[in-house]
Amino acid sequence: MYLKKLTEDKLITIDYYTNRALQTIKGRVYRLNLIEQILSLKDEKQKSLTIRLSGIRHIY
Repeated sequence: MYLKKLTEDKLITIDYYTNRALQTIKGRVYRLNLIEQILSLKDEKQKSLTIRLSGIRHIY
């Protein structure tokens, strides 16, 4: 279910935990590394961010 949403070419919103705090980011997926279990996003300002898949709580 999650991988299907990640393959769509549109903005998605992700709730994830980092340093024990819940964060929310909106952006587009530009890289998914299943071996290292990381997801790379670019937000609306083209700033890149890397998230561990284990920290993701919800994808909209």
